[in-house]
Amino acid sequence: MSHALFDNIYVEKNAASDAETVRILERLACKEPEYIGHYKDVFDMKKVGASDGRSLILAHNPGKHLYEGAPVCQSFGNEHFYYSPSVMNCIYDCEYCFLKGMYPGRDICIFTDIKETFAELEELEKQFPVYVCASYNTDLNALESITGFASEWCRMAYEHENISVELRTKCSRTDIYENLPVSSRVIFAFTLSPDAVADRFEKGTPGLEARIEAVNAALKAGFPVRLCFDPMIYFREWERSYTEMIEKVTASVNLKDVKDISIGSFRISDQYLKNMRKKYPDSEVIQYPYVCEGGYYQYPEKVRTRMEDHIRKLLSDKCPEVPIYDWK
Repeated sequence: MSHALFDNIYVEKNAASDAETVRILERLACKEPEYIGHYKDVFDMKKVGASDGRSLILAHNPGKHLYEGAPVCQSFGNEHFYYSPSVMNCIYDCEYCFLKGMYPGRDICIFTDIKETFAELEELEKQFPVYVCASYNTDLNALESITGFASEWCRMAYEHENISVELRTKCSRTDIYENLPVSSRVIFAFTLSPDAVADRFEKGTPGLEARIEAVNAALKAGFPVRLCFDPMIYFREWERSYTEMIEKVTASVNLKDVKDISIGSFRISDQYLKNMRKKYPDSEVIQYPYVCEGGYYQYPEKVRTRMEDHIRKLLSDKCPEVPIYDWK
């Protein structure tokens, strides 16, 4: 059984009766998916490049539902920082994304036992306040019409005083925010990129203007909003492109309404980049001569410092009172 977004739809037999599974299949108008024994029977089989098709898999998570945040991810001052892989892989096809080094293909796997994730989170909450990145391995906003998970994470944070949730997104949808329970503990973090970056390296993503409209929709609904100029991608025209981007953002978004700002140049684990370089030998961004420091590839210090300092100064000049975080 196929769908406009997917070549095939697979369901693990042990996940077939889940309420989430039933809802997702109804949303996709899928009456006859193919049933499989384990999601890895499909998900781990494709050693393919970005030009190949994509399948959807509905399954149970056989491992942990929450993981401590990686060193290259920003914790924003939160001591107990976790992420949840409730969905593996993203509907977008960003050339530089670490998911290309983590997963073998483009298939998307949705773990329909999300209630187990929330149960695990509630146990952590008994010990300390928890900050969870719910869109670490995907873009839940972009998949909301299929999964409804963004709504469920918002509800979770709304009902629990010691749980905060970040939903990172490049999605341009403006209609979802007015239907979500508003909480100061739900942060919508928008990745903003110059159109030159989106056009060249972020296949399938909305342009800058459309993302800005989504930012303003989230602000209007009353949600805390984080602007993420991260990862910054180096290319010949980077300085002009990022300068023009900041001018567009500051002209359209009242920065005084923004919770905070995140900046950072591209960095990635050494193993993920090695995997990606084998798969994409002609990619400009993947084949760049990065330097490896502490197990992570990044731009040479002179390049990354110049890029990050440039955008930090532009933002500080426009609105010095807004907190700016970097990943160091």
